[in-house]
Amino acid sequence: MLSSGGAQKRGLRIFAMDVGMGTQDVLVFDSSRNLENNPKLVLPSPTRILAARVAGAEGDLLLTGETMGGGPLAFAIGEHLRRGYRVFMTPRAAMSVRDDLEQVREMGVEVIDEKEADGLNGVVRLRTGDIDFELFRRVLEQVGEPFSFHYFAVAVQDHGRAPEGKSDRIFRFEKIAEFVRQRRHMLDLGYESPPAYYTRMCAVRRQIERETRAKPFIADSKIAAVVGALHGVEERPAISIDVGNGHTLVALVDEDNRIAGFMEHHTALLNRQKLERLVVRFAEGKLTNEEVYSDSGHGCAIREGFGMERVRRIMVTGPNREMLRDSSLRVEFASPAGDVMMTGAVGLVDMVLHRV
Repeated sequence: MLSSGGAQKRGLRIFAMDVGMGTQDVLVFDSSRNLENNPKLVLPSPTRILAARVAGAEGDLLLTGETMGGGPLAFAIGEHLRRGYRVFMTPRAAMSVRDDLEQVREMGVEVIDEKEADGLNGVVRLRTGDIDFELFRRVLEQVGEPFSFHYFAVAVQDHGRAPEGKSDRIFRFEKIAEFVRQRRHMLDLGYESPPAYYTRMCAVRRQIERETRAKPFIADSKIAAVVGALHGVEERPAISIDVGNGHTLVALVDEDNRIAGFMEHHTALLNRQKLERLVVRFAEGKLTNEEVYSDSGHGCAIREGFGMERVRRIMVTGPNREMLRDSSLRVEFASPAGDVMMTGAVGLVDMVLHRV
């Protein structure tokens, strides 16, 4: 993967960025250097940074820009409305709160077009977007790193815009399950041009194309994490688990490095014993989609179960990985590039190098 001889001769440069709810984790990868010698950054997530600016604002707000991660930002906007201020958002910015703009309006946000936004006076103006290019350009130039890349690779979590009448929980996992049915290679789970229903991924792609000359590569942050957790792990079959703040994703990878199964649940509904039971039944091919969904999870898709006795490695990552600290399973904590915070970024780099 990262030791690709051809890539090393070319000095391939990749800006790899995993955007989570808590942090944004960046690896500035140059294949002519040892992996550990590449610059790394761990900063508060864009949604937390913007949420703090909303919380500190006095007066009516106007948010324009691209669709980005919600969470803390959506909460801060709700608080601003409760303080008696008006909040205006252009459509793409408003989709950071919800893909369904009627639901955004119902919470009190006034969704206006770009022309109306240009004419507004007496408002605090803020810009939405998952990537602050100027910030990274300044930081890298200050340490002698050129802001020039062959690929700009970004991971974000995107539920997708579900068709009317379908829950986004069902829709998100239906798209993840397609990778299982297609027998996708573990390193072929991202996009240079994401499908239109992934509104946040498409927004990231637009930002990259406006601000850089690099090729875009975009993946779901949960998938980037389970890929990165298996960096340098050759034994197969293997299980990769990302115990995130919101979601937990479990992947089963077969001897040919193809995805044999995915299971996704909500972390808040899990504990060590429950997650262990789910992982064992998942590996055996006995866990059903209905069982996970009815438990308020996202779902389960299994092409082939192997049984725990055939699974050779179980790698665990994610901010809530301590849930499996004293597991009865033979788990190992992943730390690609010697840093668990780089798991998603390394997963992105591995996927890009697989394409190259």
